[in-house]
Amino acid sequence: MDRLFGPVFDIMQRALSLRIKRQSVISSNLANVDTPGYSEKDVNFKRLMESYMAEKYPNKRPEESKSGEIGLRVTNKRHLTPDGNEPVAVIIESKERGVPNNVDLDEQMAKLSENNIQYQIVTEMLSKKLELIKNAITEGGRQ
Repeated sequence: MDRLFGPVFDIMQRALSLRIKRQSVISSNLANVDTPGYSEKDVNFKRLMESYMAEKYPNKRPEESKSGEIGLRVTNKRHLTPDGNEPVAVIIESKERGVPNNVDLDEQMAKLSENNIQYQIVTEMLSKKLELIKNAITEGGRQ
């Protein structure tokens, strides 16, 4: 797919996959909000995307920012498996304890909304990219 559409579709596919995974984990937190001893879990989207980009596109390094930080770098190659299925280790479990657990309903709802908006942004970007390709194929709608 990289040769036909470039890396954009591959990156968007990974982003959507991770957003779906995060939605599932946050939903699980909400379902267990009153479960005694349950620990909040989350998916570190940024870290997983950085790892994926470093592994999939090692020669496409971003420029260093003015502060000297590099935006994308290798963290741990084991965070993503070659088949695209994330191992259980990518789910971060909070060690903080509360009563009856450490899940904050308001915080989880905010995370759910944020993740949903970011998912919608990626799908909109993908839709616009496909529109541009369609437009190029039909020569701008000429008849």
